Amino acid sequence: MNFDEEYFTSEEFQNILESYETSMNEGNAPFMDADDLVDIADYYNWQGEYDKADETIEYALSLYPHATLPNVYKARQALQLKDFEGARQYAANIEQQDDPDYHYLTAEILIAEERIDESDRYLRDYALRVDDDEYQDFVKDCANLYVDYGYSDKAYEWMTRLKGDDSDDFKELMARTLFGLGKYQDSEQLFNELIDRNPFSGLYWNALASSQYMRENYSDSITSSEYAIAIDPSDPEALLIKANSLQQLGNEEEAVKYFQRYTEATDADDPQLPQIYTEMAFCYSDMGQHDKALEMLNRIEPQSEGQDELLVLRGHLLLSGGKVAEAEAAFRQAIILSDSSPLVLLRIIVSLYDNRYLEASYKMFKKFFSIVNKLDDQFHSGYAYMALVCHDMKKTDEFLKYLRLAVEYNPQEAKTVLGSLFPEGTPVNKYVEYMEGVKES
Repeated sequence: MNFDEEYFTSEEFQNILESYETSMNEGNAPFMDADDLVDIADYYNWQGEYDKADETIEYALSLYPHATLPNVYKARQALQLKDFEGARQYAANIEQQDDPDYHYLTAEILIAEERIDESDRYLRDYALRVDDDEYQDFVKDCANLYVDYGYSDKAYEWMTRLKGDDSDDFKELMARTLFGLGKYQDSEQLFNELIDRNPFSGLYWNALASSQYMRENYSDSITSSEYAIAIDPSDPEALLIKANSLQQLGNEEEAVKYFQRYTEATDADDPQLPQIYTEMAFCYSDMGQHDKALEMLNRIEPQSEGQDELLVLRGHLLLSGGKVAEAEAAFRQAIILSDSSPLVLLRIIVSLYDNRYLEASYKMFKKFFSIVNKLDDQFHSGYAYMALVCHDMKKTDEFLKYLRLAVEYNPQEAKTVLGSLFPEGTPVNKYVEYMEGVKES
């Protein structure tokens, strides 16, 4: 969906919105342009009023069943549900199939299906028919598609086709692309430039805060999120970034306050709420308020496909509160429910480690690897955690053994779990060499 903050706050759009809402509130059916109705739906989505957004789009389609943008909107909703056939049906409803938005949608369906080479060929073929004066915008729209789906490398390829563009939308898109590539410092620099031009954009302050968060500059991230909160005290993204940053700094008491403000600023059907309640549970647990931690867990609606994870989390919190027998019961139930899933077993062992049951986690890892390696020779998670257990238990030779396995089979896990043991910037493929040097010294 398109969230054009500057347009949504403009007098022009606010007049259109007021006219629409006045008519609807009076029971009249306003006759409005299809594009304006889609803008209104996007605005409602931006405000978190999803039911209103859907009502507006359905009304737009009742007036203009073959209009481009309402069908694009519905097709993108279908793509979010991975309903690719439904998305194609909405695309087929579009009467003007020479409309650029029709072509973007066709490419987007291919991207959503992970047919990246096909989407790229389609867009490059279409580029040959784009007028010169529209080419700049076309390239940015293509890059935007790839950024939205997490293909930042492909977005960067498209962005490099543009020369001499110093516009805000180019800088914003490039900043988002660089963020997706993990180039957070470069992304941060561009968002700072955008803020210099528009210091009252909550979107830019949040993006800057996110870049700073990813660079682990949590204090700066808090400062940036506070600017966004000053612009809009109920900005969910800003509240969440500040809460997460406070949690990373160990200020759980303040973090809980901002997580709570986030829950008050969003709808009850917000898909992020289970994760928010989980983080609040961890905060309360770290504060020694174990009953409150479990209370947060009780707010999470158990889903059949995620109940085993919820049980593991419950067991972890019970264990941190010293309720060993109850924790064991929750862990046992999670194992049964998941049919002894290796990932569930791994999470339970990691919970033992996190709660400083080192000997128990060490012995369970030994059994875990002996069983899992026989059942699934492609399962390579857990080596880094075992290396950490051996490191803490001063088992140097075993630490190096599992470090080698982690680096060879799961370098991302090795970096995430063991990175703090090495000087900043040490490449994962140098971890073993570095530790062998430490052992010899």
